[in-house]
Amino acid sequence: MNNVINPTYQLPALDRQIEQTVSRLDLPGTQSARVAVAPYRICPIGAHVDHQGGPVLGVGINAYTVLAFVPSSDGRVSLTSSDFDGRIEFSVNGEMGNERDWARYARGAVVALHQIFPNQVRWGFTGHISGRLLGAGLSSSASAGVAYLMALAEVSGLSPTQAQLVELDRLIENEYLGLNNGVQDQTTIIYSRQDGIVHQNTLERVVSHVKHHQSVGDVAWLVIFSGYTRELTSSGFNDRVAECWQAAAALTSKGQILSDVSEAEYEANRDRLPADLQRRAAHFFTERKRVEQGKALWSVGDYEGFGDLMNRSCQSSINQYECGSDPLIKLHEIASQTAGVLGSRFSGGGYGGCLVALAKRDEAERAIRSILTAYRQAVPQKADVCAGWMAEGVNGAAIV
Repeated sequence: MNNVINPTYQLPALDRQIEQTVSRLDLPGTQSARVAVAPYRICPIGAHVDHQGGPVLGVGINAYTVLAFVPSSDGRVSLTSSDFDGRIEFSVNGEMGNERDWARYARGAVVALHQIFPNQVRWGFTGHISGRLLGAGLSSSASAGVAYLMALAEVSGLSPTQAQLVELDRLIENEYLGLNNGVQDQTTIIYSRQDGIVHQNTLERVVSHVKHHQSVGDVAWLVIFSGYTRELTSSGFNDRVAECWQAAAALTSKGQILSDVSEAEYEANRDRLPADLQRRAAHFFTERKRVEQGKALWSVGDYEGFGDLMNRSCQSSINQYECGSDPLIKLHEIASQTAGVLGSRFSGGGYGGCLVALAKRDEAERAIRSILTAYRQAVPQKADVCAGWMAEGVNGAAIV
């Protein structure tokens, strides 16, 4: 990431990122590159409930994975990256193994496609991939997975639906990589629209869009990077998911995830749970209500009410789900006391990464500077790498 010490860091324009990514690709002969673009995402409300079938609100933002590629003449994939050293090569017809290098999402994409489209993934590609803010809690990994899936499908003549792309990316993360997350990341990345926010029923995989109110120009999304990256597979993420499963099994005989538990069963049996599982269940049932309230408030332009729900979501993540790291908690505390900020919460797992805030647009840049000034004083070891910027909502992943 360049110029991160600038308190109002701005992401490069997409057309510039595409141009730079294509220029790094070794084009064979006279072939022209194809480009897969997949945005990152923020989740204003709906923390830690998608793996339990809970509802989520999501926004695709103008930070991207860009993958420039040309079909290969055989079944080999050859990859380079703007963010990692070396070239990685493998065959789409070979054993993928379980290497933990930077191309693991590309290998996982091959494995997933073979499951949904058996014997139809025959061709590879030569590609160069670029991204921004890797490990910042904005779902850069899921975004890369979607880009690889689209590229592999394109060169093999496959046309997966949006719903199939969501499932394919889930297979990469859940089955190939062993991360017990839900589907909110890839769903937002694939279904996002510039004219609204995404509402997901992750249990039934139903997606709708909450249209922006005409006053949406009065507010802006702020993203504040803590300077700490995170890797969910090595954090406490899977432990918290397992605790939610335990709570569901204890609350009802048929419970596998917390969405299997009715409100009546929860009210009748919650006091029987161990204290830690009581807190996990309380987070799920209150967050589910906050999402539905947020959907209604966003549609009528009640941004102060929406921001208050973001704050409540963050407090529940800290106190009930118990996932927040000290730097992210400090950022939330600072943002909550900053003029112009209507609400904020952790982006991603809360084990590092970013804080996402909703702010009055005419006070947004001032708020970013104020937050970063206070944060640098509180966490001086990250003074040179923390950053803040305004993010805009964008359309979902596509071949451009």
